[in-house]
Amino acid sequence: MDFSLSEEQQMLRDGAERYLSQHYDFEKRRAILASAARCDERHWRQFAELGWLALGLPEEVGGIGCTLIETALIMEVMGRWLVLEPYATTAILSARIVERSGNAAARAALLPELAAGSLRLALAHDESGFRQDAGALETKAQRDGAAFRLDGTKLLAYDAPNAHRLLVTAWLEVQGAPTIWLVDRDAPGVAIESYALIDGTRAADVVLQGVRLPPEALLAGPELAADVLEDALDRIVLGRVAEALGAMEAVMEMTAEYLRTRSQFGQPLAKFQALQHRMAEMFVEVQETRSILYRGLAAIDALPAERQAAVSAAKVVAAAAARVVGGEGIQLHGAIGMTEEYRVGHYFKRLMVLEKAFGDADYHLCRLSATSTRPERRPAAS
Repeated sequence: MDFSLSEEQQMLRDGAERYLSQHYDFEKRRAILASAARCDERHWRQFAELGWLALGLPEEVGGIGCTLIETALIMEVMGRWLVLEPYATTAILSARIVERSGNAAARAALLPELAAGSLRLALAHDESGFRQDAGALETKAQRDGAAFRLDGTKLLAYDAPNAHRLLVTAWLEVQGAPTIWLVDRDAPGVAIESYALIDGTRAADVVLQGVRLPPEALLAGPELAADVLEDALDRIVLGRVAEALGAMEAVMEMTAEYLRTRSQFGQPLAKFQALQHRMAEMFVEVQETRSILYRGLAAIDALPAERQAAVSAAKVVAAAAARVVGGEGIQLHGAIGMTEEYRVGHYFKRLMVLEKAFGDADYHLCRLSATSTRPERRPAAS
């Protein structure tokens, strides 16, 4: 298999690197991090103008029609520059859910807005006591006259504080199956409790109490919702692996530069063989992550069991690598690595958040094991 980038892919990656290197240096990022929103609308509009928000969308809704590979290239560069804006949760996760939802009206209305940068979406799915299992939802959707009523609590909805609308999963009691609903964040009965994660990005718990929705707010019905959700979550997991890869590459490069410039006993630290071995271990971990990411990208459109196995394998390898590379980056920098003013500590915190997001390593190890015995089934129709 040829893993070299095409000319167009290389141009996309180079363009992303050029824009972020010029407009998203560490001090500018710290300024965004210190703001209340922790999201720069100017950057978001620029992402739309550059076509990044439209990369994976079909051409008929204003998209470019690229594969997940192109989006992963953007995510890798964003990982290198610790981008705070909610690109993955909107352009990968939410966009995929809407695209495959089966609601033609919502698809035609929402996706062009998303591509233009005028709409941000966030998924509210996780709940207390369950791990990504749509069949264990406690949030309920019930008939209420001609409308529906949603009640429940969602935890750790990534980037929900900056979203204009929410995609909420709920158990449709009348049919005994999961569904996905489009909910306005300011709708009566919706309470968003926002908080910061350890890396400074924001998430929220979403409380739904008697939220009334019209039938057209149903994005994905019981016949599609589970498959749509699994597919979209697998895609954002790979996107986050690509982001982690970019962050680990940045940690490795800045650590190597630090060892070349810092001297002890009259010679650069990079001359010490023990430290060279630790740098070599970091290099191996980064290369293993890149290889397993490519495997996941190659299997993203395969049958569900093959896709899930490849995605979970990528998450497990990337999670282990992140702990090694991030930890070595801190250790080899010494005390300066833990200061707020130095970049490597910010990378370490981001890598720890990425390891937990959308199923931690333990969850994906269990899923990887289960795929060897799970009966294969065809994915739902787009």
